[in-house]
Amino acid sequence: MVAAGDRIFIYNSKTGEVSDSKRAHKGVVYCLAYSRDGQRWASGSADFSVVIWSSDGVGLLKYSHNSKVQCLAFNPVL
Repeated sequence: MVAAGDRIFIYNSKTGEVSDSKRAHKGVVYCLAYSRDGQRWASGSADFSVVIWSSDGVGLLKYSHNSKVQCLAFNPVL
């Protein structure tokens, strides 16, 4: 997975081909993070929001923040 501008590109790890792309932010996507169990991932953006995604790429939750989101991490204990 890689972010470019306001898009997130999901790659097939075996073929290297783009398998899907997502646009859930209105600003540049600065960061991506995976949950420890691989069931979720998150994206943070210049649009002051964080989106939590399922492993299938379905947007589950969108959180607003009071500034640009430039770094993300899932709790390593959970």
